Amino acid sequence: MLNIYYGKLFIIFIFLLSIANHAHAENAIKVTDGYIKANIPGSDITAAYMTINNDSDQAITLQKITSTISDRIEIHEHSMTGGMMRMRQVDNVTVKANGNVVLQPSGLHLMIFSLKQQITKQDVISLTLSFSNETKINIQLPVYQYK
Repeated sequence: MLNIYYGKLFIIFIFLLSIANHAHAENAIKVTDGYIKANIPGSDITAAYMTINNDSDQAITLQKITSTISDRIEIHEHSMTGGMMRMRQVDNVTVKANGNVVLQPSGLHLMIFSLKQQITKQDVISLTLSFSNETKINIQLPVYQYK
């Protein structure tokens, strides 16, 4: 009878430990300085920028971005090739352990295609970032007007 009791305690301990590890992974990823540019009237494309901080001892990879404003959000990168600025899609972005990655104009950034609605500077847009460690971070980004 005592063995059954200890077996149940062990299972509960393992369950609580896995919850704590997941919560730690989520707390280790922070998004700062994020914003989305308002789309130009008549256009259904815009971009999002942010800094992703990884305070853990393990590298993580941003693999997917989802939102209710679009079914197609991609990670893109600007690069200079043959004297021409080019933009290409990348599959993912790795954030080194205890490091960060800046998504910014003329560098890595998120492209949001086929917007379901016009977004303006009064809006706040929700995005969900999905990482390689199965962590999902929900963020709220303000919309800034194009200049």
